[in-house]
Amino acid sequence: MSAASSLEEVRVRYLHGRPGPHALHGRFAETVGGEFEFIDFRMRWQDQERSILYRVVSSFVCAATLPGRRDYDVFLIDNLHIAPVLMKLLFLRKNQKIVVHLGSHTLYFLHSHHFSRFVERIHLWALAHYDALICEGRMAAELAQGLLGDKCPPTYETFLGPPAERSQALAALQPDLDGKMILFISSGPGSFRMHYKGLDLMIDAFATAAQRDTDLEFNILGDWDAKVVERCLARVSDDARSRVHFRGRVDDVENWLERAALYLHCTRGDAFPTATLEAMTAGLVPIVSEWTGTRQIVEEVDARLIAPMDPAEIAEKIGWYFALDG
Repeated sequence: MSAASSLEEVRVRYLHGRPGPHALHGRFAETVGGEFEFIDFRMRWQDQERSILYRVVSSFVCAATLPGRRDYDVFLIDNLHIAPVLMKLLFLRKNQKIVVHLGSHTLYFLHSHHFSRFVERIHLWALAHYDALICEGRMAAELAQGLLGDKCPPTYETFLGPPAERSQALAALQPDLDGKMILFISSGPGSFRMHYKGLDLMIDAFATAAQRDTDLEFNILGDWDAKVVERCLARVSDDARSRVHFRGRVDDVENWLERAALYLHCTRGDAFPTATLEAMTAGLVPIVSEWTGTRQIVEEVDARLIAPMDPAEIAEKIGWYFALDG
């Protein structure tokens, strides 16, 4: 029996959050024949403000009531969740497997003790009970192994980049490398995403860099709510505020990539952000933080493009880049 024919006989259930999986995560699930379902299909909480108790109850209920759960060989989970582990321990056959695809902030937040002690412990318990970990990039894999040590399940690295047709379109772009426009692409809307994506770090860094270079401009693409915008802009001078522009969700991303001279993506634990790969494919140089997973790609270009998670240090990198000769 060939590997292809044997793979076709494996039934995969793909469990993901709301409003849906990351587009590239979803494409990955489709390639292995995943049948999609919300992780909180019975008691919804993923896109709502719910208590920890409600989330725990939801995990038990969803684990116990997933329709046809014994009909699948593998459950592929988008990001770390408790319900699949409960389902494995209480309701699945021994030969059924649960595999988690880790491509978000979660591992870094565990590493940096961002969560409460209770949440951290239950996440680590759940992580250790998966049958395998699929990690986007080296940083995620190293974090998982560091967190669990000998208890770490088999771990595999994967790299999800833009599809071929998208890469071809991006490679044809010609950014304005002689300009002074800095670009960042990511969506909120809320303060959690602001922290995770490092939006506050980058705006503070820009404000410092803008004091030294009055031609700099910072454009941010993506949906961010008004409270986040005001919270970030309230930290900087009126002059810096006038040169930071929240453009919202746009249909012409390619146009903005061509207008930019530098791409900035200094996050707190973003596993392997597609936006940095797209910017590089379009010909833009990125500056990323030391805790952005795509640093492993960026440092192959120039390790000086990696910045600590400190606004003053990021500002120094911005000034250094624009001072380069030709």
